[in-house]
Amino acid sequence: MRENLAKGPLKVLVQTPDNLDREVEGEVTFLDNAVQDGTGTIRLRASIPNKSRELWPGQFVHVRLILNTLKDAALIPTEAVQVGQAGSYVFVINTDKTAEQRIITPGQRQGEQIVVLNGLKAGEIVVKTGQLMVIPHMGVMIVPSAPPTPQGAPR
Repeated sequence: MRENLAKGPLKVLVQTPDNLDREVEGEVTFLDNAVQDGTGTIRLRASIPNKSRELWPGQFVHVRLILNTLKDAALIPTEAVQVGQAGSYVFVINTDKTAEQRIITPGQRQGEQIVVLNGLKAGEIVVKTGQLMVIPHMGVMIVPSAPPTPQGAPR
């Protein structure tokens, strides 16, 4: 936190539970110097402009703290990442439809996805499910993922 704060103000994004499509951007203005006993948390304060008056004192909000931004980062589904003796790895599908086990350096999670810092190139296809059936250098059959169903729709 302190390293990132020394580079400049840290950005926060705030959402209200009744309007998750809209984020209000602010910045961290205070960082406590002590870790709270029992919770392991650190207090901080952010200033958020409230021109539209949608934020109220005591209101519950969702807050995301942005430490840094990686441009053109590779994101893959978290379930694609496996852990072995050599570290984290994924199975990559080659152009000849064979699987290759590739060691990666995972980064921060972003919801259901994870940033890959090292080990993958843009456009490569990774195995999302069924890794127990995959044998390196053997042929695989690619089955596209089903599109997500809208919330509330029958499956």
